[in-house]
Amino acid sequence: MARAQPFTMIEALGRLLLPPSCLLCGLPCPGPEDLCLPCRPTLRPLPGGLHPPRGSPHRPFAPFCYGSGAQQLVQGLKFSRRPEGAQLMATLMAEAVPSPLKRETAVLIPVPLHWRRRLLRGFDQGALLTLWLSRRTGLRTFPALRRLRATRPQSQLARGQRGVNLAHAFHAHPPPRAGLAPCLIDDVATTGATLKAAQDALQAAGWAQPQAWVFAWTLPPAPP
Repeated sequence: MARAQPFTMIEALGRLLLPPSCLLCGLPCPGPEDLCLPCRPTLRPLPGGLHPPRGSPHRPFAPFCYGSGAQQLVQGLKFSRRPEGAQLMATLMAEAVPSPLKRETAVLIPVPLHWRRRLLRGFDQGALLTLWLSRRTGLRTFPALRRLRATRPQSQLARGQRGVNLAHAFHAHPPPRAGLAPCLIDDVATTGATLKAAQDALQAAGWAQPQAWVFAWTLPPAPP
């Protein structure tokens, strides 16, 4: 099983010389994460463990519910140009690394942005999150997916429209060798439509059925 790796000596020295501030409240944060102790409880664990409720179209590993502190981190990373959030998110994900991810065969594959959106944002949050997860877990990465077209943001669509929006949106490169266990990496999932479209592209290119690992899962609204 892959295990979370400690900070490197250079990272630890940098944190000693320049103590970070909490990415949620902005107060000094002397601990090992860029998250202060009072803000940690705002990250709500997913009920029932790492998997979303049964019945979800694609059930990724997800340590947190999307909302409160998790939502603030994701939106800060994507819309406020705070790429340092990816490092914290990867550290928190690595603390709850899924046991089926075996170092010998697991390959982390980021769910990519379209090049136009990546150009506007200045970085690809999926690729950045995957890079830090690789450093924290020792698992390898492989950029197997390419976004073929610029789709509408999933957050702007109703749940029933999301699968149609992502249809044929990805192209995948074939695996570099047999026996690899692919794991899709993304920041947040709501219906699993993006993950399902990426999964279909990978399997069409000859990959084994991928798992998925996201920072947060959006729970459906509670019934009235």
